[in-house]
Amino acid sequence: MGFLKRLMGMIASRLRRPMAYATAQWNRMAPRERKLISILASAVLTLALLLTGYLIVDSLQEISTSNQDTREALAAISRHRDDYLDAKSRMVALETRIGVEPPQLAADLEAAGKEAGIEIPETVDRPPAPAGKRYLEHSLDVKLRKVGLKELATFLAKVETNPRLIVVTRLQIRRSFGEGDKLDVEMTATAYERLKEERRKKPPGKGKD
Repeated sequence: MGFLKRLMGMIASRLRRPMAYATAQWNRMAPRERKLISILASAVLTLALLLTGYLIVDSLQEISTSNQDTREALAAISRHRDDYLDAKSRMVALETRIGVEPPQLAADLEAAGKEAGIEIPETVDRPPAPAGKRYLEHSLDVKLRKVGLKELATFLAKVETNPRLIVVTRLQIRRSFGEGDKLDVEMTATAYERLKEERRKKPPGKGKD
């Protein structure tokens, strides 16, 4: 408390002379000059108050807008929660179908062909290729000769509903020459392998010791 009193006393003593000087100058002014200065001071004070009020209102409006945006975002999350959960569920199901082991495309297509009554005379295995950072793409080119439209539809349905995710990424159909409604088909079936963590972290081109 003693320090605070001394500080206040020092401030008062330092301001005493300027205040006395200002008071003396004010007293020496003519009434007209005092009136003009008073008007100017009032105008400056009013402007300062208006500016302060504007800044406060603008800040409050900004806070209100931010709060409104937050409320709308939360409402949107709430509205689309079921869609998000459904999409997440489908993603988990796809991850499960993809698996972490290399797919057996030839065997799966052969099994689908048997169920559809189709023989697969020719297949060409493509080299695996990266599909993003987490997956490896395996593709198999397939040629079918003289197959019926119904059998082809059954075969494609069996392929795409296989427990392992298989996608037909290329399909060319031509009418078999001189065979009525029989078709020649060229297609590419693609499956994916989810890379294990250690394979993703392993530097490319670095083999086992």
